[in-house]
Formats: sequence, C-alpha cells, structure tokens
Amino acid sequence: MKRLTALALVAFLGASLAERTAAACAGCSNPNLPTARTAIAYLHPGELSLAFNLTATTMHVTHSEHCPDIGPICNQRDEPAQIHDQRFYVAELRPILALGITDRFALEAQVPLRVVSTTITFRRLDGTAFAPDYQNIHHRDETLYGLGDPWLFGRMTGAVGALAVTARAGVALPVGSTEEDPFARGRAGLEHQHIQFGTGTFAPVFALDAGRSFGSVRAGGYAQAMLFVYENARRYLAGNRYTAGVAGDVEVVKRLRVGLGADVLNEQPERWRRVIQQDGNVGRTDVLAGGMVSYALDTLVLSASIRVPVYQHFIDPGHTHDQDPGQLTYPAIVNLALATTFGGPKVDPRPKSGILPPP
Repeated sequence: MKRLTALALVAFLGASLAERTAAACAGCSNPNLPTARTAIAYLHPGELSLAFNLTATTMHVTHSEHCPDIGPICNQRDEPAQIHDQRFYVAELRPILALGITDRFALEAQVPLRVVSTTITFRRLDGTAFAPDYQNIHHRDETLYGLGDPWLFGRMTGAVGALAVTARAGVALPVGSTEEDPFARGRAGLEHQHIQFGTGTFAPVFALDAGRSFGSVRAGGYAQAMLFVYENARRYLAGNRYTAGVAGDVEVVKRLRVGLGADVLNEQPERWRRVIQQDGNVGRTDVLAGGMVSYALDTLVLSASIRVPVYQHFIDPGHTHDQDPGQLTYPAIVNLALATTFGGPKVDPRPKSGILPPP
C-alpha cells in the first residue's frame, strides 16, 4: 500500500511537466487560482494557529487576432493578422490566522497576497516574431501584485464519533483592486486590464471539512461555496465558486506522510453589465487529481502538493477561435504550506483524528 501510494505520487509529478496551449484569447480572461485549503484543527481558548499557503501555476496561451480587433492601428492601415503568444505566472501567498475562543469556536482570518506576471510575444501567422511599431491595447509585458479580498470566518470544530468536523461561515471583504470594464474599453480602442485582484463586493463563504483516522491512515473530505449576489460599482459580477474534494494519506516513516487527493472546482460565468463576455471567464468545471507529502516537526507541519487537471468543461463557450473556447488552462497547480500553533497546552487530551495537511 505504501509503495503504491509513493509510485502514484511520482506519476502525478511527472504528468505535471506536460505543457498545455490554448488557441483562443485565453489572455483576455482574469486568471484565478483555487483557494488553498486549511486543515481541521482544534484550538483551545487563547490558542493561536498560523499557516502560510503558497499556491502557484504557469500557463502558456496563444491566439490569432485580426483587424479590427487588433486595435486602433486598424483605422490607419490594413494591419496583417497576428498571433499573440503569451505566458502567465500566477502565485498567491495566503497567511491564515485563527484564534481559539472556546474549545469549539474559533475566529479565522485569511489575507491573500497575489502576483501575476505576463509576457507577450507578437508573431506573424508564419510564426516569426515581430515588434509592433504601435501600442497594443490588449497585452503587454507586466508584473502586477497586491492584496486579494480577505476572508473573515467564524468556525466550529467538534467530533461525531471518530469523525472530526469543522464548519466555517464568513465573508470576503472587497479590498482587492478592481478594473473598469475591459471589454467596453477594448471595443472603444482603449488600453485595458483584464487582471483583477478583487471582486468589489462582499461575498459570503461557507465551508465544511470532515475526516478521521484508521491507524496510520487518514482520510477526509471538504465542500466550500463562495457566493456573489450583486454587481460591484464597475458593473462587474463574479461567478459563484464551488469546490469539493477528498484526500487521504499514510505515514510511510515516522513523521513523514504521503497521500493522494481529488478535487472538483466549479466557477459560474462572470458578467459585465449583466452580459457574459465570450472572451472573459465563461464558467468552468475542473477535476483535479494529485499527490501530497507532509512532515511534522513537533507543532510545525510542512506540506507540499501538486494537482493535475484530468477533466475540464467550459460552461458557456459561445465564442470560439478554431473551436477553442479561449479559456485559461494550466499543466498543474503546486501548493507549499507551513502550519503551526502557539499557546496551547503541552499535552492535548483530545483526539486529532482526521487532521490532514492542506491538499
């Protein structure tokens, strides 16, 4: 069993090396990462837990562009068709701080810090690169960083027999930066930005985690919903986001555990002025599978995971380029995490069944 788990983990790591390329205007979408998960955790009154989750991926996208969509230069001359060859590097560091209020109730805050770096190479249809002698309104080499929307939770943790359960309810605060409607600006021939770090609205978030131990084996599952119920001041409405998953791990040597997991991610279409823009986020369902490893040093737990998309479905891909809906795809999502607690008793009498590192 332990050897099979280790071999499966290696196989998933190898699969992540494959690169995927989209053929439509995926670079016109706002790249989002799945939210890093936290573990089931009991906290005593006054006890603090602190975790740092770093999630990252890279994407390579290409799409053809023709006049008049190339931009204002088309009003001056008949600009030949071109290919936009774009790379994305996306990362999010999410510190998570929780404070025990009672033996069952705790407060939790998550503050995402995001970085998105993009590069663009302009090519003729024969693949040769060229440098435009005009400003492109769609794409540019740039690195953007800033705060996302912080989450504030109340959480309850308890046990149902041998099953440990944590329920969270909270709200995302509209702190991250937002942009003017990039599709309206693009149609007007104006430079625009598709990347947003926030949604501009208060959004309720609900999550449920459950797990238990079977000797050296642990298994668990979770479900989470993030709801967007109104437009922001710029007439943007993000699509509701739903996630669920299962994971299990086994201790292969003392303090070292390896495991496997699977996740289902569903994001509904986003809207600008109540319209789904077909080069924007048209909604998607992704199924991810991957492996994880964790190592415990007393109260400090280090973990890493990698998840590979094994299925993707786009909800409303009405506008396509060569039958490609033009949505961002990625070869894998990598997560590195560090978690610890402060101020708890030296010996915790309660069972730790079902506690898994973040997948």
